[in-house]
Amino acid sequence: MPGDPPLREAILQIIQTNPGIHFREIQRKSGAAIGQVEYHLYQLERSERVHYRIDGKVKRYFTSEGTGLKQRKIIYYLRNPVSRELIYTALQRGGIDSKFVARGRKSLQEKKIAIIEEMLQEGILREGDSEAFVYCLNDPEMVTETLRKFRESFLDTLTENIISMLDRS
Repeated sequence: MPGDPPLREAILQIIQTNPGIHFREIQRKSGAAIGQVEYHLYQLERSERVHYRIDGKVKRYFTSEGTGLKQRKIIYYLRNPVSRELIYTALQRGGIDSKFVARGRKSLQEKKIAIIEEMLQEGILREGDSEAFVYCLNDPEMVTETLRKFRESFLDTLTENIISMLDRS
């Protein structure tokens, strides 16, 4: 809004460019002190220009403009490593099979199942049409469009994934 402090506008712009961003990333990108970021986020929430969704222990911030509800849901799940892997697998293979869900230690399998249930309720996934896939993306075109539209905001995540993969080697 005209008349907002420059830092508040900068924070709003950071969130618009990087929907689903968490507090520490906002603080890092803005270069502002933690208290300043907290204050301006609070003011943006009060004016309903920004809202958040809890993802484990972090809040993921979204603006009220620029993305639709469906796109915000997709972004939310793309920011979480386990659900992102499920979405990428569904995009690459055309769906998620039971072998993929069963892969990994028991706690990871349980996490995948819980996230799949959430994504089914949210309308991101649907039950598969064929015997090959248990689950499929409800709207793969929307997922692809979202990834393209916000590709720069996912570069940090991509870099982190590559580095953690190299660390495991």
